[in-house]
Amino acid sequence: MITVYPLGTTIYDPDKCYNGYTLFTYMYTEPEVKLIDMNGNIVHKWKTRAERAKLLKNGNLIVNEVREGEKKPIVAEYDWDGHRLWDYEPPNRVHHDLQRLENGNTLILTTEPVPDEYREKIKDPVRRSAKPIKADVVLEVTRDREVVWEWNAYEHLDMNLHCEIWNPGDWTHINTVQALPENRHYDAGDKRFKPSNILLSPRNLGFILIVDRETKEVVWRYGGNYKGGLSGQHEPHMIEKGLPGEGNIIVYDNGAPPLRSSAHVGKSFILEIDPVTEETVWKFEDGERFYSSFRSNVQRLPNGNTLICESEGPRIFEVTREKEIVWEHTFEWTPLFGWSYRYPYDHCPQLKASKKPEERRIIPPPYVRTCPQEVKPFVR
Repeated sequence: MITVYPLGTTIYDPDKCYNGYTLFTYMYTEPEVKLIDMNGNIVHKWKTRAERAKLLKNGNLIVNEVREGEKKPIVAEYDWDGHRLWDYEPPNRVHHDLQRLENGNTLILTTEPVPDEYREKIKDPVRRSAKPIKADVVLEVTRDREVVWEWNAYEHLDMNLHCEIWNPGDWTHINTVQALPENRHYDAGDKRFKPSNILLSPRNLGFILIVDRETKEVVWRYGGNYKGGLSGQHEPHMIEKGLPGEGNIIVYDNGAPPLRSSAHVGKSFILEIDPVTEETVWKFEDGERFYSSFRSNVQRLPNGNTLICESEGPRIFEVTREKEIVWEHTFEWTPLFGWSYRYPYDHCPQLKASKKPEERRIIPPPYVRTCPQEVKPFVR
């Protein structure tokens, strides 16, 4: 058993990193969202128990906030000093991801029971008898708390799609929502990828999809073709214009149920795919040394590196295109470590006005491996 666990920033090469600040959440275990510099020093924190948190360009923080007791989670917005400026409590439970749109509205995920008329479409009597069966709903909400767009999973997905070993009541479990950014595919005439169409990740169904905003129909779906396909995936998003890989979709493929191949057991993959050809153009894997069965996320950085949050590591690390780990920050183990995002030094007025932090190189001992190691088959 290992008895020495290094914590904090353990690897840092300022010359190879996209230097900035990293925001992360602890979900239920710690009522704070923290922002750290590259050396792991806390730069700022907000007193809120957040499942997901994102820092806006005006310095405000939007969160899915988990409240004490029987109160349902809400969507909330805090200013830099921690004052709540806005909140929204939907009729049903809000969960997982959210996105603030350029028009000031907010995309959120909620769940609601599947109506009986849709439940009756389920052929398996055991699944059909589960009560309740919950399905995800995507809402776009204005500052005045008015719902101006809504998408219900049970109206547009086959009710007979399911994960065989999962709780039948937790049908889709959508964990990510993104309004597509401007992209080269739409510019080339592919209307499936129209900006503002909605990219979703129903984890329990083992695929990701794009919903046409106008018709609400599914216009693109991807279940994966690498080592059995997507399994319990999180955080798929289309890379924005101006970033390396723009127009591709990058996703954290957890390797959790629904599993389609033993090649995926106990291993996570980061996959960057071209959504038109469905070709995997880049990937990161490290055998059983890289694995998080739940949560976790991935972010493409402006210098071409990729920030990976391995929630059950628990660690956040940055890798180059050549898969060298050039920054790593580790945490004391907690079962509910959440998500992370990297922001530039000038992301918001408050950070821009502050003194740029010192960037101190951290070199691991010579026996530490900072690149994935190929797993070679055992030969007798």
